[in-house]
Order: sequence, then structure tokens, then C-alpha cells
Amino acid sequence: MANTFYIVRHGQTNWNILGKTQGHGNSDLTAKGEEQAICLGEALKEYPIDYIYSSDLGRALQTANLIGEKIGVKVKETPALREMGFGVWEGLLIDEIKKDYLETYNTWRNEPHLVNIEGGETLHLIKDRLEVFIKELNEKYNDKHILLVSHSVTVRVLLLSFLNSGMENIYRIKQDNTALNIVEYRDYGPVIIKMNDTNHIKNNEKINNSALE
Repeated sequence: MANTFYIVRHGQTNWNILGKTQGHGNSDLTAKGEEQAICLGEALKEYPIDYIYSSDLGRALQTANLIGEKIGVKVKETPALREMGFGVWEGLLIDEIKKDYLETYNTWRNEPHLVNIEGGETLHLIKDRLEVFIKELNEKYNDKHILLVSHSVTVRVLLLSFLNSGMENIYRIKQDNTALNIVEYRDYGPVIIKMNDTNHIKNNEKINNSALE
């Protein structure tokens, strides 16, 4: 079970720039997002990636395919790596969410592990499906290097799960577009080697208007 996981958030999207909430809804990568993915692909050439698994949502698949082309590995898609479903919040700006769903938004901000968005998913549902998926990969492979391409909330939930930390700590982890995280499984469990590394991005510009950060 000594696999190494390379966990990546998708590249910048049009909705990222606009500050719209992205869950199961999709927004294509910007030109900058494509550049970020290509730069990450170049950086990942130094690692012996055996497999790429991606969320089946378009923005993650776009990112994964650009990386896969660079390192010569075919992408396998899976709903297990999808972003958290945000139900009625999908496509909304933060100000729109505050206006129409203020009580729920306040729970999301202050007690995210307790939030229950209409038509959406909970952090615990995301955690459960990710733990099942990682268990399946560890049972299927041994001593492999596996790239997982996913989304902001999903990646943070996965990292908290590796740390055996509660979902209330979701805001204690930052994940920028195409940030690289590396986790090694050892006899005593997962060890985080690298987190939110964006050194591969040229002219890196932070986006601070996301409804989720």
C-alpha cells in the first residue's frame, strides 16, 4: 500500500475570475488556466507518474488532459473526485448567496462541517466517497505514483482526511489553481510531503474573489 499520490486542483476557470460558485456546474479553463496546467505538466516530468485519475467535471478533465499530454499518461475519469455539489448556490456570486441564503452562508463560514445547502452535498459526504476511493486505489496498486486532479473543496477535504482532522478545519488549508500536493503512504499511514505548491506557475496571480476560499 506504499503508493504516492500527487493531488492537484484544476486550472483557473472563467467562473474563478468572476467569483461564481463552482460545484457540479462547470466553467471552462481560461487561457491562464491552460497555461497553468501545461506548466504543471512540465514540472511533473521529474516525477514517475504511473496513472492519472481526474474528476469527470470538464474543468478538471481539461487540466488532467493537458498534463497527461505533457507526461505521456492517459487520463482515467471518475465521479469520486468531483467537487462538492453546491445545489442552489451553483453559479452564484458570494453577494448573491449572502442576500438569499445568509443563514446557511454563515454556517458555511463559521461551522462548515454542519452546513446543509439546499440541493447540495455535505463535507462529510465528500469525505466518505474520497476515503472509499483512496482505499480502492491502495488495494488495487502498490508502490505506484498516482496523480489525482480534482477541485478546491474536494482537495482540502482529502488532505484533512489524510491528517485525520475534522471538516471544521476546511479553511485552514489553501489550494490555489493547479497547486501540487504530494502524499506518501507509509506503514504507519499517509504523510504529506508537499502542500499548495505553485512554483511551476509563471507570473502567478492570486484570485481572491471566490465564494469558497
